[in-house]
Amino acid sequence: MHSRQEGLAELGEGGHAPPILSNRARGDRGETPSGAGWSYDMHPITMGFLNPKAEEAYRQDNYERQIGFTRFCIVAGAVIMAAFGILDYFIVPDILYEAWFIRLGLVCPLLLGIVALSYAPWFNHRHQFWLSFSMATPGLGVVAMIALADAPGSYLYYGGLIAIICFSACLWRLNFMYSLTWALATFTAYEAVVLFINPQPENVLINNTAFMLLGIATCSFLTYVHERQMRFAFVDNERLKSERERSEELLEQSETANRAKNDFLAIMSHELRTPLNAIIGFSEIIATQMFGPINNERYADYAGDIRNSGSHLLSIINDILDLSKAEAGKLELDEDALDPVEALNQTMRMFRPRASELKIKLTFRVRDDIPWLLADPRLFNQVVINLTSNALKFTPEGGQVGVELGLTDAGELELKIEDTGIGVDEDDIERIFEPFVQVENAMSRTQQGTGLGLPLVRKIMALHGGDVRLASRKGSGTNVHVTFPRSRFVDAPSEDGMRWAT
Repeated sequence: MHSRQEGLAELGEGGHAPPILSNRARGDRGETPSGAGWSYDMHPITMGFLNPKAEEAYRQDNYERQIGFTRFCIVAGAVIMAAFGILDYFIVPDILYEAWFIRLGLVCPLLLGIVALSYAPWFNHRHQFWLSFSMATPGLGVVAMIALADAPGSYLYYGGLIAIICFSACLWRLNFMYSLTWALATFTAYEAVVLFINPQPENVLINNTAFMLLGIATCSFLTYVHERQMRFAFVDNERLKSERERSEELLEQSETANRAKNDFLAIMSHELRTPLNAIIGFSEIIATQMFGPINNERYADYAGDIRNSGSHLLSIINDILDLSKAEAGKLELDEDALDPVEALNQTMRMFRPRASELKIKLTFRVRDDIPWLLADPRLFNQVVINLTSNALKFTPEGGQVGVELGLTDAGELELKIEDTGIGVDEDDIERIFEPFVQVENAMSRTQQGTGLGLPLVRKIMALHGGDVRLASRKGSGTNVHVTFPRSRFVDAPSEDGMRWAT
């Protein structure tokens, strides 16, 4: 039991376990709508929670869980009480009609009446008292029979008292103190009868008293242990409920913050695009000397630098917008028939000067039987550009980047981009698909980037029903596999329109 108490004390304030007491069931539940900051300390004997609100919550919870089963047990007790009237015929024939009246005219109607009362809306506030009364009713009925019966019936019916006490204590879901109180009250009534009203021989009295005390002690112990376990279970459930509510609240706060972030990024990106387009356009005019020569060529070079920087910034803004739309579920596909081979050729032509400048060998291989795709051309190019740009960025001078377009064994279109770059730790592979994540330490980064490329690729592929997988080891390069499902295959467009590939 000691380890059980420790488990209940684990979630103290500030993450520290509170001191363990002999009968403690504490749950520091956090700020929740019900029971915030409640203490679940228990009285060592009665086991009642010292906090009245916690005790009331437990009783209400216990009532709702057990009342159905308790009703069944009380009805079963009434049936058993009536059935034992057959025993009266053999054991107490001298008071047969009186015994039957007690059983069928008093005890059974009272038990069934309590079951009927249990459906009243006020019953749950006093249910322990009424259940205790229903426990005492058959016991006092048997005591009355003992008071009226001659020997040997008056000697033998103490066994019925033990059976009633055990049945009621173990099955009627009484609290320990109520069960013990009514059991002792029944025992006291029995002792008063056999000592003063219908005295019994000393040896019979000692025997019956000893067995009754043993039965009461055993049932009381079982009731104590059962209620203790029920109260511990209640605290566990309340703590789990509190943590679940807290988790849901934190999740809602996180989603709200994420939506606010996406809205902010989208608004700011829109606001930045307008002046950027002007900067890029006018710098292009100056760099190309569209309206006449510039006396100093350095100004043209500077204008070219401005144009290139502006274009780079615009591409980042476009990535932010696309990712924000994707996370908000607002990024839509503008689908059209697409020749992936031609699209890749155009991208490779764009990257070859950059690869030559970095002294990286860029290769492109493609199968002859590549089908056309029904895809968003802009987003398809975005996937290829992001992955190829990453490969070139993280491949050192003298390295290689290979781009291959083919089909998988399952017949899906597969784009593979392999490099001999610095690679990624296996533990970081999943992290780099999260927005704005850079594996390199912020103070030691050697490469520029926003951390948007791979997250955007995953979102785009998900919209196309495809997949992206990355395999890498630190210092051993990186392999990226992008697959498009067969459902997106189409034949090359003809004059009659598009046909689905078979």
